[in-house]
Amino acid sequence: MTIYSHSRLEAFKGCPLKYKFNYIDKIKREEEGIEAFLGSRFHDVMEKIYKDLPFRKYNLGELLDFYEDNWDKNYHDKVVIAANERKAKDYKEIGKKFIEDYYKRYSPFNQGKVLGIERLVTINLDDHGEYKLRGYIDRLDQVKDRTYEIHDYKTSKSLPEQSKMDEDRQLALYQIGIQNMWNDVYHIELVWHYVAFDKEIRSSRTEEELDELKKNTIDLIKKIEATREFLPHESILCGWCYYKDICPLYKHEYMVGNLPANKYLKDSGVKLVNEFAKLDDQKKSYEVKIKEIDEELEEIKEAVIQYAGNIGVEVVIGSDHKLKISSSEKINVPGKGTKERESLIEFLSQLNRLEEVSAFDVAELKKVIKEEKWDSTILDEIKKFVEIDTVKSVRLSKSKRED
Repeated sequence: MTIYSHSRLEAFKGCPLKYKFNYIDKIKREEEGIEAFLGSRFHDVMEKIYKDLPFRKYNLGELLDFYEDNWDKNYHDKVVIAANERKAKDYKEIGKKFIEDYYKRYSPFNQGKVLGIERLVTINLDDHGEYKLRGYIDRLDQVKDRTYEIHDYKTSKSLPEQSKMDEDRQLALYQIGIQNMWNDVYHIELVWHYVAFDKEIRSSRTEEELDELKKNTIDLIKKIEATREFLPHESILCGWCYYKDICPLYKHEYMVGNLPANKYLKDSGVKLVNEFAKLDDQKKSYEVKIKEIDEELEEIKEAVIQYAGNIGVEVVIGSDHKLKISSSEKINVPGKGTKERESLIEFLSQLNRLEEVSAFDVAELKKVIKEEKWDSTILDEIKKFVEIDTVKSVRLSKSKRED
């Protein structure tokens, strides 16, 4: 039986193919995003503060020294910085600011009784134990009798809205696990520390909401287990993905990205894309030209119609071609949902003529009017409901002129 985790579920939601690479194919990567590295180093400081709290309390200088030493000791050449304008030292300095703000806000760290740091919690989603999850709580506190707090540290540079956190899956799942661990759990607060903003976001869940969460999570697990084709999902998160070299969306970019310019241009895929882009540009330029020609033809058409009307002819002769001007009537029936249309239908119904136009088929009605199939008195009444425009058309053909 597979035991899932919140991160595993989120991986599938974010990109099924990345999920497959990581959790099914077990393809591991040594790369680590600088954001994740920063988050780990901040978590190390929090763990040191609260784990040693019963024995000693650190001052800010000691914590910053620990952070810097720990950063330097763990930093490696596989740390990836996606933002080209940033350096590792920039992120290191940001982390120091996070620690300073947190220290000033919570020191001497006596807001509650610490029950666990990186506390393992197992979550049963059903009564039979068929669907299980496992996770680690950053910090679990008891603030007063029967009231617990689940704390989570976030070093993200974006601050979510309260409504999003009220629907967050991770800490709510941990709440389910905590409620089953002790009998004195009366109320649980979910607490996120967004340290980049020195801000705390709190939320809580009702039993009804937790039951719904269990159901939705089971449904997601069933969807994962029923999936046979794990397709890639392109998003902004692709910039931080470590599987781009084997992903069908980015694999070719990696194949040619490091080639010298002369070899790069010889790649057949590059040639095909370049040729496609060239022809697409040509097509767009032709479309613009065709539009310009159509507009000019329309102007000439209007001028020919006016010219023919002025001299009383229906055919205008050119050097090798001729233009024939003809007239036709365009019948405009009131649109659907209009009062005029409803009145016309009612009128036809009163005359028992509605079935003759296929229960008001617009094309049939236009044919009746155009071919004058009904009595002229009825047609005159119907014409009060419709608009009849005279449309002029121009047809080009070869002219047969004798020498």
